[in-house]
Amino acid sequence: MKRLLVILLIAFFLAQSASSLAQKKSKPAPVGVAKVQTLSAKDLIELPGTVVPWASTRLSAEIDGRVEAIHVREGQYVKKDTALLQMRTVPLNLERELAEAEARRVKILLLELRNGTRIEKIEAARFDQEQARARVKLAENDLKRIEQLYADGVVSLDDFDRSQSEAEGARAELQGKSEVLKEYLAGPRIEKINQAKADLEAAQARIRIIEDNIERATLRAPFSGYIVRKQTEVGEWLETGDPAFEITSAYPVKVEVDLPQYQYNMVKVGNSAKVILDNRKSTGSPKEFKGRVIEKVTSADPNSRTFPVRIRVNVSGSKIAHGMLVRVELYPSAKTNRQLFVPKDALVQSPKGTILWVVKSAGQNKNTVKKVSVTPGKMEGHLIAVTFKKNALKAGSLVVVQGNERLKPGSLVNIVKR
Repeated sequence: MKRLLVILLIAFFLAQSASSLAQKKSKPAPVGVAKVQTLSAKDLIELPGTVVPWASTRLSAEIDGRVEAIHVREGQYVKKDTALLQMRTVPLNLERELAEAEARRVKILLLELRNGTRIEKIEAARFDQEQARARVKLAENDLKRIEQLYADGVVSLDDFDRSQSEAEGARAELQGKSEVLKEYLAGPRIEKINQAKADLEAAQARIRIIEDNIERATLRAPFSGYIVRKQTEVGEWLETGDPAFEITSAYPVKVEVDLPQYQYNMVKVGNSAKVILDNRKSTGSPKEFKGRVIEKVTSADPNSRTFPVRIRVNVSGSKIAHGMLVRVELYPSAKTNRQLFVPKDALVQSPKGTILWVVKSAGQNKNTVKKVSVTPGKMEGHLIAVTFKKNALKAGSLVVVQGNERLKPGSLVNIVKR
């Protein structure tokens, strides 16, 4: 009898325990939920990049000479046309003075030729002609007289020949004086004027060459930028082509990234980009700059199989210096895609992948949950994009973000926080 009573008591307690467990099982689990949101998102390629100068050049001496002064130092910012270096110009200045004097001499000669022969010179030539004509007349009269005396046998043959030669010489002198007068009256020949004009042009060209050498003795910045390296000192002798400075442009800058070959066809010239310079301090926000793809090299690096892509960033080199490592976000498409985003707390890692729990209304304030497998994507703040099977999730659906660790398909839930 006592044994039967013990069995009945055990059965009663077992029934009470089963009833209690059933009541606990049917009690809804308290959960916090959030809505699935639709946000705009662009296709994105993230790559590390290096800041490179927009332009970089090595400045060399343009003439032979000794360095007389250096006006800049390494790292200094200089504006376009700033004088960087001065070479000795004393010999060039002396050459210019000599060339200018020669040009003045030729210019005076040309002016004289263009003005023609002076009247005084013409009159003097005319007087010389008259004198020569008088000598001819006198010589011819003497010849006639000697000729008669020679015929009469009074003078010898030598006297006759001498008189005849003097008459011919007087005629020749008259002809020469007449030609000189004719030349003076006609004025300078056009050939002499042209020759003097060419001599003047040559003298002026020599002056311009010397002045150009004097100008090139001052080495100037070809663009605004920074002096990267100084390669000479005061007193050093430089020959044409010897290096003096290296300078890089200050604005804008380029950022170069190595694009993997599987993304080669995604990026085109003109695509927008974002350049991000991380802050060393954990509390500081990174600096961001807008950019645009301007160059895409179509030949890959044989070792890495990547293609150089260069991005223009309209910012001074003082903000992002050449050689800095930055993060680059490339946007291959200007079109904006609509994607579903959920809070990252909604995602639960399971042995079969990433899941989340979607709340389903069962009526009479009874809610159950459904398991949906998803693939996480891009993050936007505390939200994360998800992809899933068709129709498994939609905008506005409620997903569990708190109390989702022990849920099972079909579990009852009580929404205590939205």
